[in-house]
Amino acid sequence: MPKHLLSIALVCTAGSLFSQPQMDRILGNIQARQIGPATTSGRISAIDAVHRSPEIIYVGTAGGGVWKTVSGGAVFLPVFDDYCQSIGKVTIDQNHPDTVWVGAGEPWVRNSVSVGDGIYRTTNGGKAWEHVGLKNTERISDILIHPSSPNTVFVAAQGALWNPNPERGVFKTSDGGKTWEKILYIDEHTGAADLDIDPQNPDILYATLWSHRRYPDFFDSGLNGNSGVYKSTDGGKSWNKIHQGLPKETLGRMAIAVAPGNGNVIYLSVECKSKEGKGINLSTDQGASWAKVTNEFNATVRPFYFSHLVADPKNDSIVMKAGLAMIVSENRGKSWRPMNQAVHSDVHAIWIDPNNTKHVIIGTDGGVYESFDRGSSFKMFMNLPVGQFYHVGVDMEIPFNVYGGLQDNGSWYAPSRKPGGIANSDWKTTFGGDGFWSFPHPSNHNIVFAEYQGGNLVRFDKKTGLAKEIRPFPSESEPKFRFNWNAPIHISPNNPNRLYFGSQFLFMSEDMGDS
Repeated sequence: MPKHLLSIALVCTAGSLFSQPQMDRILGNIQARQIGPATTSGRISAIDAVHRSPEIIYVGTAGGGVWKTVSGGAVFLPVFDDYCQSIGKVTIDQNHPDTVWVGAGEPWVRNSVSVGDGIYRTTNGGKAWEHVGLKNTERISDILIHPSSPNTVFVAAQGALWNPNPERGVFKTSDGGKTWEKILYIDEHTGAADLDIDPQNPDILYATLWSHRRYPDFFDSGLNGNSGVYKSTDGGKSWNKIHQGLPKETLGRMAIAVAPGNGNVIYLSVECKSKEGKGINLSTDQGASWAKVTNEFNATVRPFYFSHLVADPKNDSIVMKAGLAMIVSENRGKSWRPMNQAVHSDVHAIWIDPNNTKHVIIGTDGGVYESFDRGSSFKMFMNLPVGQFYHVGVDMEIPFNVYGGLQDNGSWYAPSRKPGGIANSDWKTTFGGDGFWSFPHPSNHNIVFAEYQGGNLVRFDKKTGLAKEIRPFPSESEPKFRFNWNAPIHISPNNPNRLYFGSQFLFMSEDMGDS
């Protein structure tokens, strides 16, 4: 293998699996250098900011650890590089803002998602971190700090995605993470998806439990029927199911948000199979009863990926829901408007400034955005390099070009080096969607094969800028082709025009995908 191919293969493999110290031990004196792209950011899973100093922001990412800014986004620095890079939740102790709790393991459980290894805490603003337990939970979906007892913390552990495990449910520590007690648990298939607390009475807690399992070709949300909404009035010692008014059918993932200014008002997003049942519900009696207020598209779309609700800290009539686009209601859910459509799709995290509730920060599959008019317009933070490459390829030109597909940010290529450095303008796109395999023809470097989700495959011509779809389609007599989210492609080492492509069947083309 040529030296540059070996180097990039090692860097890409190690970068996806290991932390920086581990990479240093594996690669020795081989030095990695940043070549981009900075044309996009990447998937954001959690956001929190200091209430009395909102220029201090922590951002948790799906594959790039935790980042911090003390300048309102002018400069971001990574503060978690030595630890698990898949982040589920970031929660600041607002009474002691140098204390921050991080839950590892992304909770937005698509079919390509990494696992976590429990709970971390810093007491010096991210300079040093301590692992404080729950190592086998795999995914942390929420962390609540008791408002008057900072060593009392509640954690929603979502648990394993592909298999049963008992390390899930709601956990509580009363000694800052030295010991943990499991205070709400159903079974090894049912994890905690969300938590909230009554702002006027912190002994009142709410939790949504979610029974779920992902299989290679199927996702079961609801699994054994044990998903539910629970309430505790004694600090988590005992719990009661609160389902009055909810659909009487198998429930899936749910998100819950108590209005910070009025604990009687609670919003709940509900997943179930029937169109009549799913949607956002409202309670005005602390969860004693529920009434559905909407089942519009962004209230119900892909609940495993979009289940986050945030109520306005000052006005209990205002609520925001994450979705393909964030939606906002200002009248307790009677009507909804979408956020500015120029923002990257797939919203996962929402933070509302309690001192200026028109100030909103959101995290998407394409980075972090900030609004000062409650989502009507946004600016993007362009300095968070947390894009996720599924695959990377190279060609044999001098200097060689690097090709790759980014999660929800298309497929790209750029030179590996250039006098004066590589600029954003040097990165060229070949296709959109979730970029997966992307590689050049072995002997014709103008031809690039690029793929996006579900078996969509194109042959891109650098000269013309045109892409031809070459995905195989079944004839009338053939069954539907079931392509993986990230379907495998391979070029024959003996014939550069021969392609192999896989669904539940193996396909071969002798003419670069024309047939």
